[in-house]
Amino acid sequence: MDRWLSGDDLWLTRSALIHMGGWKDAIDREWVLAACLACADHPDFFIRKAVGWILRDLTRVDPDAVVAFVEGKGATVLCGLSKREALKNLSVTAAV
Repeated sequence: MDRWLSGDDLWLTRSALIHMGGWKDAIDREWVLAACLACADHPDFFIRKAVGWILRDLTRVDPDAVVAFVEGKGATVLCGLSKREALKNLSVTAAV
């Protein structure tokens, strides 16, 4: 997944980002957050959307970690789309 994430193929990068969706407690939180940071400034809409999707999936098992990430490390690097997608199902409204 690391190779896909850092590769030139848009769809493989997107697949790498969202591949842990649905893993519930088995999701690798550290990898997901690092992957989101690595792709945070990607210019493509689908990658930025996938960043939000995997963060939103992580909120199902660790909402506090996602809120802390979006408001902390991700605050200045995540785009508004990624933040909105990440926090969509939470009652939190971070500055986007």
